[in-house]
Amino acid sequence: MNKSKMYALIIFMLSFGAVIGGWFLTEALLYQKQEEFLDRTGRIALQSAESSLFSTEQPGEAGGDLTEETAFEGQPLSEEMMAKVLAVWESGGNELPHEPQKGQMNMEQAIDAGKDWITVMADYGIAPEKLAECDFDKVTAKLCTLDTQVDFDDSLLSYWLIQFTENDVTVSLTVHAASGEIWKASLSMKESDRSSKEYSPDEMLEIAFPFTNRGSMETVNLINNATCEIMPGGLIYAAVKERQTKVDTQEVVITLDFWLSTV
Repeated sequence: MNKSKMYALIIFMLSFGAVIGGWFLTEALLYQKQEEFLDRTGRIALQSAESSLFSTEQPGEAGGDLTEETAFEGQPLSEEMMAKVLAVWESGGNELPHEPQKGQMNMEQAIDAGKDWITVMADYGIAPEKLAECDFDKVTAKLCTLDTQVDFDDSLLSYWLIQFTENDVTVSLTVHAASGEIWKASLSMKESDRSSKEYSPDEMLEIAFPFTNRGSMETVNLINNATCEIMPGGLIYAAVKERQTKVDTQEVVITLDFWLSTV
């Protein structure tokens, strides 16, 4: 073997040894760092558990459980304020998604409010009874406001748009973020999914919008077979409308629309 080949072999062996040695060294260092990290986090977890175990503080005192989520308490609105908010919604504008602000329900609370509404509607037989368990294939939700100037607290403009889907049934809700009330709803289902129970429009409105003041409501018929009840202040009405659609030979789809609007 000539000298050049011998030198090349020696260089190759040294390079190979350096690579292997570096790999083992890196692995050892990573293992050491992992052990140090686990040791630190283990001590932190242990200290946290000990602090909770031996703490003498009572619930509600300073230093208590700060991670517990505060229950949402909706802000009740007068008919006049509801009319102001609805008027802005009806005017439309640039819709802006945003994160929940103080006094507004978060996503989980909004979805829970929607599920509660659906459960009630299913228990009465207005929505398919299978929805009562709220076991949906898909749920989407987003919080929005409108890019406009108002002469009242603009946090009252926000609303959650939530859609629940279960097989061929779709429920779309607009939940007022500050009050937690459902102000608009659309229920779409096949005719075969509809319950045999029958309700008058007045009865359905009472079930869909239980928070409205029904002391002296006036019921009127609107165009396109919609029925509404005007609230006592004469500023807002609650409406319901049934639509039926059929495409080719497919089964008839029934849609029930509920909404609040300004007079």
